[in-house]
Amino acid sequence: MNYVFIQKNRIFFLAIVLLLLLILFFLPSFSSWNNSTVKNTSSSAINLLNYQHPPIPQVDKTAVKPAISTPYYILVDVDTNKILLSNNPNSRIYPASVTKLATALTALNIYPLDEVITVKQEYNEGKVMELKANEKITIRSLVNALLIYSANDAAFNLATHNSDGISGFVSEMNKLAQNNGLKNTHFTNVDGLHHPDHYSTPYDLAQLGRSALKLETIRDTVKKTNLTVTDVDGYYIHTLTTTNELLGIVPEIEGLKTGWTPEADGCFVGLINFKGHYLISVVAVSQDRFGDTQKIIDWTKKYVYYQKYQP
Repeated sequence: MNYVFIQKNRIFFLAIVLLLLLILFFLPSFSSWNNSTVKNTSSSAINLLNYQHPPIPQVDKTAVKPAISTPYYILVDVDTNKILLSNNPNSRIYPASVTKLATALTALNIYPLDEVITVKQEYNEGKVMELKANEKITIRSLVNALLIYSANDAAFNLATHNSDGISGFVSEMNKLAQNNGLKNTHFTNVDGLHHPDHYSTPYDLAQLGRSALKLETIRDTVKKTNLTVTDVDGYYIHTLTTTNELLGIVPEIEGLKTGWTPEADGCFVGLINFKGHYLISVVAVSQDRFGDTQKIIDWTKKYVYYQKYQP
């Protein structure tokens, strides 16, 4: 009788051990699957190419255009590319530092993120992060400075690092523009400083914004209100504060890029999260680019709604 009892206990003990081993074996796989599912769901919120049939944005029939300071603007749904609001969308304007979206896209197309460059010379034209000659810094840090702080010296060094120099880099920017459907855009430089042959349109800038959002690096960077980057040795410290005055203040705004020169006046390409749907707004030649964008957001809340796709 004792023997049977001992045998039963032994079998029970072995069963418990086996069960624990099975739990330990499958738990990491379950955890990994669960985490990747959450991550994929989050990333698909902006990378809306994952939709087979995205919801269709509609504008209420009672909608009237907002009273904003500029006659050059557009609002586009990221998924469907449907224009919801516009005024002079194909008129030529100067993009100023919104140019740096194309600079960033081009850099990310031709350089590895962790590649290290050596600053050849200091560049002090316009807004700069104060890179020092012979400073060694990564492409990632320069792209961050480009998009958050709008640093002209970051743009300059990304271009001079190209084997074909600045002219070769600008040529790649123009190829990128054509490949992404920017038919009325032409770049002559990498930072957006004024040149009469450096131009775009509100519609093209919206398409540039949509193209930029396809890259996770850009999506993550334009959400940051501030960031500190250093050279590879940690000797030079650069504190970057966003030029986007709506970011962190207006909950619907999640990026993208500002621009201003005396000739261009104010420009802003904004990424708007409207009830889980993503829109791109563009205002150009504006004396109140952030106020104008806020009015577009208010207009969106009042007049835009979404319907499920119906074949």
